[in-house]
Amino acid sequence: MDIGYRVKGIGLWVLGIFISGLIAGCGDNTAATERAGGKKETEIVMWLIGSEGEAMTIRELAREFYKTTNIKVACEAISWGDAHSKYLTSIAGGVAPDIGTLGLTWGSEFGELGAMVDLRQAYPDEVRDIERSVFSGLWNSIEYKGKIYGIPFDMTEYVLYYRNDIVPDPPKTWDELTALLTELNKSSKGMIFDWGSMSWIGYSPFLWQAGGDYYNKDYTNVIIDSEAAVTALKFFAGLYTKYNVPKTKIPLEQGMRTGDFPIAISGNWKIDGLRLSAPEIAGKWAISTLPKGPSGKMTAFIGGRMMGIFSQSNNKQAAWEFIKFLFKPETQERLYEAALTKQDTYLPPSLKSWDILKMEPQFKKVLVAQAKDSKGPPSVADWDANTKFVDEAIQKVILLNADPKKELETAKEGLTRALKKR
Repeated sequence: MDIGYRVKGIGLWVLGIFISGLIAGCGDNTAATERAGGKKETEIVMWLIGSEGEAMTIRELAREFYKTTNIKVACEAISWGDAHSKYLTSIAGGVAPDIGTLGLTWGSEFGELGAMVDLRQAYPDEVRDIERSVFSGLWNSIEYKGKIYGIPFDMTEYVLYYRNDIVPDPPKTWDELTALLTELNKSSKGMIFDWGSMSWIGYSPFLWQAGGDYYNKDYTNVIIDSEAAVTALKFFAGLYTKYNVPKTKIPLEQGMRTGDFPIAISGNWKIDGLRLSAPEIAGKWAISTLPKGPSGKMTAFIGGRMMGIFSQSNNKQAAWEFIKFLFKPETQERLYEAALTKQDTYLPPSLKSWDILKMEPQFKKVLVAQAKDSKGPPSVADWDANTKFVDEAIQKVILLNADPKKELETAKEGLTRALKKR
């Protein structure tokens, strides 16, 4: 999810080439299309960051949506790697889709460009109702300076995985975690970070569990050099330097299958990964919430995709109706079920959806509990472009034995410079 940001100085001839390709791929997103018999219908275009299988599911749902609304939806799958630049090019060329799924922090960036509809301003009552049903940590990442440029499409979250035949009781605190790792290391076993190793994503839960954060509440100051942040970085780095967490990538499925790494921290999608890739250890693993830190919290990282309406859309009301349809609990349940059959990953962002979700109780209980104590990326424009300052600090401490306090002060300087540009 490393992405570039603003479009600067794109030559008209280059832009023309990009735009012609986009127009060919997107189709017409104007409001009226003739149907047989002369009846008008509305057609909207949606870009979905995800697989073609997931886009097929959206198309199937859209056909049902059409029957009661006369709104036709064309859904195109785009990859994470291409999405950000494709959106920026479409914005610059005036050919943005009606609806787009975005990274959680992209709404703030595109919103500052004037490219997104502020849904809170356009649909205040409905957005207020949606906010009440979304996990707060997720919602806080999409709210930007009081504006809402999109609502959650799905979510992903950090959880703890463990081999329950080797680790009968998962650690509930930092102290229990280090005590467990001390014992596991005696037999050349240990823990892995399958997602976020030596990066801000892996560090963030420990930062929050220690009582720290990246910014103050109104995002006017960077506070990454706080005492809590230093405590968190020392602990996070110590997992690698004292307790032998691998610095190289080891897939969770491999580590859990062999038992060499009977405890791991990763995203929720590894539940399905273990089912498919390590069937021989079925019944020998489980998931748990993250250990609590000095603050008494077990806060985890939460991510996902948001969906919003582009300002260029001629069909904003129709687009909003489809977004609301996708947010319905019964629709989210179907997206979850379809993802299971197509080896995709989807978790509903609405608490109401979890009430009807057909999931194994032991998984549902942990996932809901962890999502209720979770936080997403800071709601700061250009956050993805500036995570490098935090990553550099983390890696220097782990790999070069640098001083945590000094490195976080340097990271603060970089984040502060970026903040002042806004």
